[in-house]
Parts: sequence; structure tokens; C-alpha cells
Amino acid sequence: MIDGVKESVIDMMLNFKTLRFKVDEKADTIQWISQRFSGIGIYTSNNIKLPAGIELLNEDVELFEITDPSLELNIDIRIEK
Repeated sequence: MIDGVKESVIDMMLNFKTLRFKVDEKADTIQWISQRFSGIGIYTSNNIKLPAGIELLNEDVELFEITDPSLELNIDIRIEK
């Protein structure tokens, strides 16, 4: 459990696992994307900022909800071809 986040860590991980990406053929086989989330609200896959060469295929997937205004959540996402 993360204080200030409505979902459990397991639920968050399962939500992230539903995401599907299209990776450019020229991109590395494995990429790590660092994301920072802060402020009260529901965060979806649309809030993820992706580098060139990676496209999100399923938009509007609810990932988690921050309930504490002082919380800053840093998440690293591993994307594989």
C-alpha cells in the first residue's frame, strides 16, 4: 500500500500490465520510461509521456488515483518489443 494512493500496489501493477505499446523497429529492444505523477486525481494511460518511437495502443486505461495533494509518485515503466 502506498499512502495517498487509492489502489494497492498489486492493483496498480495489474493496471500497468494491461497497457499495450507499438515500438518502432529502430528502437532498442528494452526501454525504460520514467514518469512522475503529482496532485490529486485519477491518472490514466493518457497521462504517460512517451518518447519518439513508442505509441500507446490502448488509451484511457485507469492506472491509479492519488488522494494526497502532497504525494509525488515516481514510476519506471519497462517496455519490451
